[in-house]
Amino acid sequence: MKQLPVFFVLAAAFWALPVDAQSSAAITGRAAARFLDQAAWGPTPASIVQVQQVGIANWLTTQFSLNTSDLPDQPILDAATGKPNRDLTPVQAAFFQNAVTGQDQLRQRVAFALSQMWVVSAVSTKYAYAFPPYWRLFRDNAFGNYRDIMKALTLSPAMGEYLNMANNNKGNAAAGTSANENYARELMQLFTIGLTQLNPDGSAVLDSNNNPIPTYSQAVVTNTARALTGWTYPTAPNATARANDPAYYVGQMYAVEAEHDTASKSIIGGVTVPMGQTAEQDLDSVMNALMAQPTMAPFVSRQLIQHLVTSNPSPAYIQRVSSVFLNNGSGVRGDMKSVITAILTDPEARAGDDPSAAPNPNFGHMREPALFMANLLRGLNATLGPSSAIDHYSSELGEDLFNPPTVFSYFSPLYRLENGGPAPEFQIYSTQTASDRADVVNTVLYGALDKSTTIDLTKFLQYGSNVSSMVGYISYVFLHQAMSGNLQEAAMSAAKAATGAKAQAQAALYVVLTSGEYQIVQ
Repeated sequence: MKQLPVFFVLAAAFWALPVDAQSSAAITGRAAARFLDQAAWGPTPASIVQVQQVGIANWLTTQFSLNTSDLPDQPILDAATGKPNRDLTPVQAAFFQNAVTGQDQLRQRVAFALSQMWVVSAVSTKYAYAFPPYWRLFRDNAFGNYRDIMKALTLSPAMGEYLNMANNNKGNAAAGTSANENYARELMQLFTIGLTQLNPDGSAVLDSNNNPIPTYSQAVVTNTARALTGWTYPTAPNATARANDPAYYVGQMYAVEAEHDTASKSIIGGVTVPMGQTAEQDLDSVMNALMAQPTMAPFVSRQLIQHLVTSNPSPAYIQRVSSVFLNNGSGVRGDMKSVITAILTDPEARAGDDPSAAPNPNFGHMREPALFMANLLRGLNATLGPSSAIDHYSSELGEDLFNPPTVFSYFSPLYRLENGGPAPEFQIYSTQTASDRADVVNTVLYGALDKSTTIDLTKFLQYGSNVSSMVGYISYVFLHQAMSGNLQEAAMSAAKAATGAKAQAQAALYVVLTSGEYQIVQ
């Protein structure tokens, strides 16, 4: 087991805000900053003021309407060699450009969370051009309905390649073949309902012997795989359609009815898929049967809460969000706008907004590498140029974008600390990556991350030799105005030991940004 760091418990401490950060809005700068750490890629001084001015509800309404970020399409072949283009660097660089400077912050965060649940990886889907279209499915469906997400990703050719649904032909008894069960199994285990039936609060449903009740049997996996047969890759431009098209990753997979198993099947929930249905009809039967499972609501809700707000949500928090997943108030199940709103406005998410609230040591999550890099650069008003290599640093810290090592993503949602508490992102945290995080902070403050990424410390220098006010501003930008007395003292001591406003700001920022208080979002 990896040795875990000892983190400071955040104390409730306020600092006077600079004039340009003050607002007469109903919510405080602390509340706005905490909210943005959950709903965006991190707060900036301008975004904190914006949330204070318009309020959380109006900010969410605006964000739900934005769809501005994109990833650039990539060539299929490398122009220099004529070989398959496997260079994801331009896609990764664009991802971080969007995260640091993009307007549609909430859509990006939710899309990234969904991509960690519905995994496709360059480990086996090796063409770089496959990933921008796959990413757009998350971007475009992030605020739609979970059923639409399920269907769009099921018919994605990138997913078809990764989990073997593409060219998954019906079984042939004479030839001794059967439908590939890989996608059918992961669709249930990882993407929708998990292995164990759940109560609305996320606890396991138990039988009379107090044993967890499985969500599905092997027979259900087999029959679901049969229901999902007959889909092939999109036909590439200027190519001839075949029963089993070769891999092509632009567009949606289409059905080849001759390769679809039309016999009846018994699937999840005891649902019988009638014989004689088309591949599309069978797919819809599977989607409908899964959506009807009450376990989906707590299973999906818990993971979304973990990615956005806290690794260890209480059963009551899960149940409140699950109830919204099951019914958005208008009888609609799986409405993502309502689910995301419920997650971000839940009393448990907003409890820490009040400076008088007692610190909760079981609340929050560590900044995973992509979030750490984006948050760091947003707070330092960074500009990412054409040679940006931020993705390199995220990879070094354990999160190589679009290249997770397994179908469980960069880290398993089931990973727990030594004390038993759930903390998925700690699976990729080690002594080495802890040291690497400090090296990144040192490089961004005292050197250069790459040839075109720059930071702007002007706002931190406006206080001149007033070290106390400068440290207060750092707390405002990076720590929700909740810097502990110990960290405040350490930052001020480091600043006072330096000469000149810039050196003082760099010293104080280094102490704060390498601290446990910054690494853990509370």
